[in-house]
Amino acid sequence: MIRLVCLCVLGAALLEAQDKPVSTLAALQQDADKKAKEWDVLARGLETKIARLLPCDGRVRSAIEEVGRASEARLTSLREYLEAAAAKAKDDAAATQRLIANQAALITEMTIERTEAEQVRNGTEGQLAALAGIVSRRPALDEAQNSLASITGTLRQRATQAQQQSSRSDALAGLLQELDVAYQSRLKALDTEIGALAAETARWSEYYILRSARSQTECTITNMTVTVSPAPRPAQGKKR
Repeated sequence: MIRLVCLCVLGAALLEAQDKPVSTLAALQQDADKKAKEWDVLARGLETKIARLLPCDGRVRSAIEEVGRASEARLTSLREYLEAAAAKAKDDAAATQRLIANQAALITEMTIERTEAEQVRNGTEGQLAALAGIVSRRPALDEAQNSLASITGTLRQRATQAQQQSSRSDALAGLLQELDVAYQSRLKALDTEIGALAAETARWSEYYILRSARSQTECTITNMTVTVSPAPRPAQGKKR
């Protein structure tokens, strides 16, 4: 019974460890969502905003850089959230594995205790059966027989409880194994997502660099067009 209480305490400790970073993780997720929405608004309106400006207007480059910074902030915030989620999944998996190890040790001890209880019960029942044959000839042993019967009943009850606890403990061990598999799968998925995010960050960074370069090229072409204008035609003489 004491060991089961200890197991419950360990389980409560696991739940507490899971709850502690939840508020921080939720805040990071909210920040990532907020920055993603801010970037989306700026990105959707970028081309429309630029279209109303002249190619060499300084506000063109400023608008592109603003969206680029919003994109970088969005991806940085998302990476922070994913890394925090991965760290939490790793901690949860480690805590679950500790519980699995403790549970395995508990099952071993409970098996030993159950075996010992069954041996004592079998021995007591044998003594009770032997005493039953003697009591019929010696009534003075009635009290001893009743006491032994009471002890035997208690041992049977303990053996039954030990069997029930063992069954529950085996079921709990199975649930812990499933939980560990789930945490490991989540951790693997988060690691994959973090790797994909790194590649996405590089692509968006390159995109805004190229978009800024394109605006500069458009400005250069516009200036060249203005500079290289057709020469005026010579004035024709008056006809006589």
